[in-house]
Amino acid sequence: MTRDLLASVLDTLVPPGEGFPESGALALDHVLVMADASAEAGSLLSQALEAIEEVARSAGVSEDLLRRVERSHPEAFDALVRHTYDGFYSHPATIARLGLEPGPVQPRGHRIEPAALPDLTRVAARGPIFRRT
Repeated sequence: MTRDLLASVLDTLVPPGEGFPESGALALDHVLVMADASAEAGSLLSQALEAIEEVARSAGVSEDLLRRVERSHPEAFDALVRHTYDGFYSHPATIARLGLEPGPVQPRGHRIEPAALPDLTRVAARGPIFRRT
């Protein structure tokens, strides 16, 4: 993956805005890590970038170019957008600018109503249902 091309694509997907000058560049490391962590994600992201690179040689990266790639490679483009947004919105700088607290939603987040635990006597009495190897 060409890092410069990817950075340009991410900045087009998530352009700079008020209070967010870094834009899509915040997602760059996340997208690269996801591409390395999963063969499937890496393949899809490579397909998307190859399609973008093929068209961008003459015109550069633009929203119109990305729309064309989205139509011609929908699954690959969807993976690119999903990982871009995951990286951008989970980045500590974005979380802070949105006024959110970093960290997991639980235990400080949504209230979970207490519930009675189910009776597991029958399950425990049955014993293991797997074969030890």
